[in-house]
Amino acid sequence: MEKKKMSNKKLAIIISSIVVVILIGVTIAYFSSRSSSVAQGIKTGSLNIVYENESTFRLSNLKPIKDSKIKEDAAEVSFTIKNYGQTEAYARVNLIDIAISDNFKNESFKWALYQEETLIKEGNFSGIGTNTSLNLYKNIPFQPDEGKNYTIYIWISENNQDQSSMMNGSFNAKVEILGYAEPSIYRDNSGANSPKLADGMIPVVYDETSENWEVANTSSEWYNYGEQWWANAVTTSEESYRTAPAGTEIPMDDINSMWVWIPRYKYRIPSDIGTGSTSNPITEPPEIDVVFESGTSTTGESLADCPIDATTCYYTHPAFRDGSSIYKTTAYDQGGWDEELEGIWVGKFETSGTSTTPTIKPDVAALRSQTISAQFDTSLKFAGGTRSTSNGTVTFSGNATYGLTSSTDTHMMKNTEWGAVAYLSQSKYGKMGNPNYSGANKEIYKNNSSGYYTGRSSGVPPASGSTTYGSYSYNDKACTSSTCTGSVTTNAGQGASTTGTIYGIYDMSGGAIDRTMGNWNGTVGSSGFTTSNFPGGSSGSKYYEKYTGTSNSTPDATRSIKGDATYETKNWYSDRANFPYASFPWSNRGGVYYITSDVGAFYSNNNNGTSNSNLGFRVALIP
Repeated sequence: MEKKKMSNKKLAIIISSIVVVILIGVTIAYFSSRSSSVAQGIKTGSLNIVYENESTFRLSNLKPIKDSKIKEDAAEVSFTIKNYGQTEAYARVNLIDIAISDNFKNESFKWALYQEETLIKEGNFSGIGTNTSLNLYKNIPFQPDEGKNYTIYIWISENNQDQSSMMNGSFNAKVEILGYAEPSIYRDNSGANSPKLADGMIPVVYDETSENWEVANTSSEWYNYGEQWWANAVTTSEESYRTAPAGTEIPMDDINSMWVWIPRYKYRIPSDIGTGSTSNPITEPPEIDVVFESGTSTTGESLADCPIDATTCYYTHPAFRDGSSIYKTTAYDQGGWDEELEGIWVGKFETSGTSTTPTIKPDVAALRSQTISAQFDTSLKFAGGTRSTSNGTVTFSGNATYGLTSSTDTHMMKNTEWGAVAYLSQSKYGKMGNPNYSGANKEIYKNNSSGYYTGRSSGVPPASGSTTYGSYSYNDKACTSSTCTGSVTTNAGQGASTTGTIYGIYDMSGGAIDRTMGNWNGTVGSSGFTTSNFPGGSSGSKYYEKYTGTSNSTPDATRSIKGDATYETKNWYSDRANFPYASFPWSNRGGVYYITSDVGAFYSNNNNGTSNSNLGFRVALIP
């Protein structure tokens, strides 16, 4: 694929802008401090965001303090941003011209931004050099005549007790507030919703020269679904990368999770719905007609007017719908979330790492040998989530290791979310539409690593044969060990992604079997769940699909969910088509490395929920 590297030039179109500067000066001598702010207000053009100073930094003893005491002891400045214009506007809050004396440890300084009494974002100054800047918050929306009050706190972490080395040091910075008429966000020509980045997520592109991922310039082209270039983002424990300029390389060693954006869409399957069988598979399935939807608008027809066997109508994929209120009989009976979604983020690879610190990255062994309940609980940890063992309630508190906050939801992938990825891959926006592949090679190549290494490829569609490390890595390099350094064979590794490019999702065929949160009738099996602590409750929730009806292992039109890639795509590409039922109530997807022709993105099977060395899982993220 042609190299996709981002320019460092900012291409945002800004109708008018405001720069408000508040001078912050902190000089420390035995931890005493002085600081001040200057009230300024500027109106320009029709935008009219105004800064109104409400207080100044107060005198205080700047010493190591507990995070819980910052409102009493930290240096602070408060301000109001108000939109006096007639149209919606946006603001960005930065610290600029930061200067920290050499005898300070940058990570010792922390900052927090509050709106009224609510914490919006916090961090430290690790990796920040002299005369650099730090974005605290961007794209803050303001309706006409709306004002919001903010306070910035700066303090020394209680973890730093080396006070003597910090005497007579200094810290200086300016607060900068930028106003603009619309968020500077790039959109491609496909109509796909722009990726909605959660706090802590870093948009990235791949640089084929350095063979590293680098920070993308989101004001210019960093994805293009029409060219099978799906938007990618990463997380890292290194705070400095989250505010680094476009073009900054992020070595794989510093990345702890990778994600791919699946935008909201409606779809139509023109033929071969539910007609395949083991003896008569659909070896050349049709292209799925996908149309992206704008925002959270629903332009597809209702399930009543567009049933599971329909071939002429469009149906908004259920992975993006509010399943708590729209469906026919019971909440979530056709999948969905608890609100309408513009899109979802999906783990680029099978989950790896450990149960306490999971990762999503290539060229490492997938995390296996867990019960389904343990896999579900591990998935929550990216955003600091926990599940109550008494009633199944899921809550999130954020996780600094990944930079994700409590407003982010990470969870074990459901069947409908798997289906959303598989259908997009089978459209003109996925590998089906990639002109670099033809015939049988349109199918996603199998991960043939018997060592369960993520992102690996056999270099061909599913076939017999495997090696410990797999034949190729996700970036087309040949593999002879856990680190692939061999020669490059174009598209041999990337052919194992949903796009046939490095920007797709891997491990959808082979590798470890991916268990998903599809369940038959609230049956716990050997999952480790109980009927009382199912996530969200055994009666149904946004965290799993509850299939009901006759207990049978064959997917059919009455029990399958439209969009879950079980009945509609039964035996496409000769993939196995089994369904959860009473004895084996949980769903599997993708297949395992040693299976030959019947693994793939449309593979479906069942299991009893117990721990197994073949069974891994994948994570989805709702920003």
